[in-house]
Amino acid sequence: MLAAYTKLQKAESVKQYLLQKDLLHHEFLPVKELGYIYFPLEKKARVPDSKVLNVKFSFPVKQKRLTAEDLLKKKLTPKQFEQLPQTKEIVGRIMVLEIPESLEKKEKIIAEAYLKANPQIQTVVKKQEFHSGDFRTRKVKVLAGKPKKEAIHRENGVNLKLHLEKAYFSSRLGGERLRIANQVKDNEEVMVMFSGVAPYPLVLAKNSAAKTIYGVELNPIANAYAAENVILNKMQKKIILKNGDVRKELPKLRKKFDRIVMPLPKDSEKYLDLALKKSKSGTVIHLYSFFYEQSLNEEVKKVKDQCKSLGASVKVMKVVRCGQSAPGTFRYCLDLKVL
Repeated sequence: MLAAYTKLQKAESVKQYLLQKDLLHHEFLPVKELGYIYFPLEKKARVPDSKVLNVKFSFPVKQKRLTAEDLLKKKLTPKQFEQLPQTKEIVGRIMVLEIPESLEKKEKIIAEAYLKANPQIQTVVKKQEFHSGDFRTRKVKVLAGKPKKEAIHRENGVNLKLHLEKAYFSSRLGGERLRIANQVKDNEEVMVMFSGVAPYPLVLAKNSAAKTIYGVELNPIANAYAAENVILNKMQKKIILKNGDVRKELPKLRKKFDRIVMPLPKDSEKYLDLALKKSKSGTVIHLYSFFYEQSLNEEVKKVKDQCKSLGASVKVMKVVRCGQSAPGTFRYCLDLKVL
């Protein structure tokens, strides 16, 4: 079998090259011997810092990791198997499942299977209700693993400590938060309305050259976690947090912002007047909302008309789908530029 033969000191760089060029054979494990390592290859090629040769020994076969579905095939009926949760969210080392009522009697067996199949997970919980109330919190039930609902979630280079039941957080928006961060220009002053445990402020602070990022959050527990997260990530010099009603707290800040983020998809449009008052020519507003896909164009026009009725002209730079709420209904972000 073909192999790339190199010194152990060069093993990592050679491995990365093989992965990049799709040369590494994924069914077998490398072999170490007397300060050298042999990487099994898919085909013959030149590999920097290595000799490519035909070896006479056999490489150990890589064991296939069992999936939760593999573990559940014999424990569920075919009908039950088809109803397995399609939605899984990972928050730190906690897996959050949506388990249909029809599988409630099997929920612990299902949770144990997901726990066994995912070594990085310590706890499996299920959603017991949808986000609700002024703070958009939810209840979850621990089904397997360690009995905990608090996690430290890592995304985009930052650590976020949170409690699943005491503050709103969606790990699925990690890519969206980075998308916003990549738009932030040097020395921008940014306002994040409804800042929660500070995922947007922290990701923007870590991944951009913003001057200052402000966050306003109504939920005192979420804001307390946010303050702890700012210290945890050593961002005290870039992030300023306010706890309270955004309608009361934002007017106290006697300044206008270069960018305003409004990650409250249920009611963000109700706060557009406030965001526009704190905008100037060139300010970018990231407005999140739930829209029916079929009426998206009409909904976007409504937002533009609303801005016009408030005395502001805006350009819709981009409309980004970033999550689903219900069949046919999605979370969208409207990137608006104030003219």
